[in-house]
Amino acid sequence: MKIKATVLVMAVLGFSSVYANDVYIEQVGDSSTINITQQGLGNTIGDSTNPAFIGGGSNTVLIDQIGSNNIMQFTVNGASTNLKLQATGGANEQYVTCGTILSPSCSGSAIEQIIQGDNNILTATLGGGANHTSKMNVVGDSNIITHTSTSTGATSAIIGVSGNMNNIGVTQSGMTAQSVQVNSTGNSNAITINQSQ
Repeated sequence: MKIKATVLVMAVLGFSSVYANDVYIEQVGDSSTINITQQGLGNTIGDSTNPAFIGGGSNTVLIDQIGSNNIMQFTVNGASTNLKLQATGGANEQYVTCGTILSPSCSGSAIEQIIQGDNNILTATLGGGANHTSKMNVVGDSNIITHTSTSTGATSAIIGVSGNMNNIGVTQSGMTAQSVQVNSTGNSNAITINQSQ
């Protein structure tokens, strides 16, 4: 089953223009529940050539972009993925990969990325067949947060940021159980964590 929806919103600011919130989703899997809310203007979920694929398994997807010009792109095909993306602000970018179409994996995933602010970039690239959990909670502007995991053990990385212009990167690999929790408050912090076992 393929899902494609385009929402047109008329804005009046002394003149009339048409802005679109675009949704391109190719949904394949089993018990998917998808909720989509895009209230602002110019928000996109996937695109016409690269739809936000979901895949098989017991998926639950909640997407919420209240602001304008937010971008979400994800590929999810874990066995029991529960994806939750929210934005509220404007000009935020969220990218998620949990396995690939050719190599489905990321088996017990629960990915959650919540932003309140503007111009943030969050990227979760998860692979391997472990019990991944990746939560990112951002309150602020112009933050860059990346979680990359190829771990095949029980993996978790909970990152919380309150501030502006922070750059945080977490990389996990290996076969044993791993967990990282980063709580950063303030501005212009640079944090890099590499975990391999």
